[in-house]
Amino acid sequence: MLKERSNLGSLWGSFQVWLGAVPVVLLGCGASPPAAPPAAPVVSAAPIANAKEEAPDLAPVGAPEELIALSRFKKPETAIETVAAWANFPYKVQDVLPSELKGLQSVIAWDAPLEAAVALDPAGEGKVPEPLAVVSLGLTSLEAALDFARSKGQSVRRLRPGVYRVGDSDQIACAAGVALGSAPARLVCGHRPHDVDGLFNYATRGLPNEPLPNVDFQLEIRLEPIKKKYQAELGSARLLAGFLLREVQVDNPRFDRALSDVAYSLIDEATAVVHDLDRVRVDGALDASKNLIDARIDLKFVAQKSWLVQASSETVPMLAPAPDLFWQMPADSTQAAYSVGWKPGRLRPIGKTLAELADGYLESEKMPAALRNQAAKSLELLFDQSTKQVRAQGELAQTPSDPLLAADYRVFGWQVGALEGDPKNLFALLDALSATLGSRDLARLLKTRAKLDATLLPKVSSHGVQVRGYKPGAKAYRLDISRQLFEKFAKEQLKLEPATKGKPLAKTVPLTLIVAFDGERTWVGLCPDEKALLQRLESLKDPQAPVLRSRAGLEALKGTPHAAGGFLTLNRFASQLSALGASSAETQKLFTALPHHGDTPVLFSYDVSPNGPEISSTFTLPRAAVEDLGALVPVLVLMAGKHGSTLASP
Repeated sequence: MLKERSNLGSLWGSFQVWLGAVPVVLLGCGASPPAAPPAAPVVSAAPIANAKEEAPDLAPVGAPEELIALSRFKKPETAIETVAAWANFPYKVQDVLPSELKGLQSVIAWDAPLEAAVALDPAGEGKVPEPLAVVSLGLTSLEAALDFARSKGQSVRRLRPGVYRVGDSDQIACAAGVALGSAPARLVCGHRPHDVDGLFNYATRGLPNEPLPNVDFQLEIRLEPIKKKYQAELGSARLLAGFLLREVQVDNPRFDRALSDVAYSLIDEATAVVHDLDRVRVDGALDASKNLIDARIDLKFVAQKSWLVQASSETVPMLAPAPDLFWQMPADSTQAAYSVGWKPGRLRPIGKTLAELADGYLESEKMPAALRNQAAKSLELLFDQSTKQVRAQGELAQTPSDPLLAADYRVFGWQVGALEGDPKNLFALLDALSATLGSRDLARLLKTRAKLDATLLPKVSSHGVQVRGYKPGAKAYRLDISRQLFEKFAKEQLKLEPATKGKPLAKTVPLTLIVAFDGERTWVGLCPDEKALLQRLESLKDPQAPVLRSRAGLEALKGTPHAAGGFLTLNRFASQLSALGASSAETQKLFTALPHHGDTPVLFSYDVSPNGPEISSTFTLPRAAVEDLGALVPVLVLMAGKHGSTLASP
């Protein structure tokens, strides 16, 4: 979610880091200030009565041509304390100040924008010089800030009218000065004095004077200065790829040619995307009246040379609201989404190229034609499936007593999806993939190259199934993964609840995929429990079964066209608690105790506009989800410290 949780955490973490610069400077990092270096000569005569000091320069300045990133947090105190109140955290921003800095409360302009800027260093040395970077904090009064610094034993040196160097810390350099915008003065800090000197004017008389966007937080990255400065380096990427290819080629003409095609295609695509991309912007807005947090990520392009931009532009005429099929998904879904997909055939060339690569490699390993053909066919068919789809997933109500199987059930739950058209292509893909994975020749190759015992390899099988409400001919594909494989390669990573004494443990971990056709669409289900999956697929054809159409909180997905959209809930991540060693009972009890039980939908969408084009992703986090997060996070912290990380044994 801006991942909603990570985005909010980043905003808060950044604010604390930036705000932390103030105590570092004003207290000198807890050490005696070193001797100040000689200041630049300043003409100063003996005080003359009634002499007027030269007025500070308050002329607005424009953004430097080398500016590559800027960030603005509009009203940090209001935003942070509002979200903290929603999460039931009794927190005030001013509490970040230690007791010895309580005097700063009246000096910091708590609701003036907190800003940052990064620019390429035009005078930097080396092939990739360190960029200039500063953070700017609003002050209520320049004089009050300087007096406070002096009261804490910090040096204050006048650089020019209205601008002062504050402190002599080795860790951070700061200057304070009068400013334009909502705060009369600003404290500007950077890693080096060179950073502060290079961006001080823009941080005090440029960025604060620019119109504030109608959002609470904005981060913008500009690519044009980077492309201009490093044009030669971008152009030499193909040359670097050539050197790397020589290290992995196997002296098989077919494989080496296919590998070169893939490598150079990836390099060309990455270079083309960089040339097409103009800027990246991340916006966050807090709507207290609607109890929502909206986040948006925008990619603005100025050309269409790359495959990604061309393919994305082709989806503009395909944009659509959530289809009727989306609203027929199960009401107890913890996540559901729809996608208009790519233009038919768009992915086919990728499949052919990868098929040629796989065929060439297997040929170099002296694999028989049957295996090579099946592997190549699998890859071609994989990229020839319909990408227009609707999908949903949820949790299984019952889990087995075996801890490894229980983890399998919690991680995968049940998943269902629908594709346009008949299942002919999908059956061909799965049959070819099954034949490839079940090949003894592949097992021999893996044993030789990966030192993997054939008895540990996953086993693939298939059989026909009957699914009520669907046409005859449905098929189930079952993948059985050896328990020994987990114990050999993932024992330390697994955190499982203790096994029940006296009960035998399963030798394999299953995963079943069922493909069925209803006469109009192909339905696909995935679940460790085949019986539960059949029941779930059959419920989709039951007119009495509860569906998403009746679920509250999804109204925004109705009527607005998107390239893709959907929702997820905190319950979607309940299975991840197994990684912390939580049992099913503990997880159920925890989520039941949350204020809204982790059921509040967090909406997301993916959009493409023809202007540029522009690709954007949006997320909407309701207050109820924040309240659940506020109750959940402290418990997760305690659980992480409580549970161990050993694989259960009999």
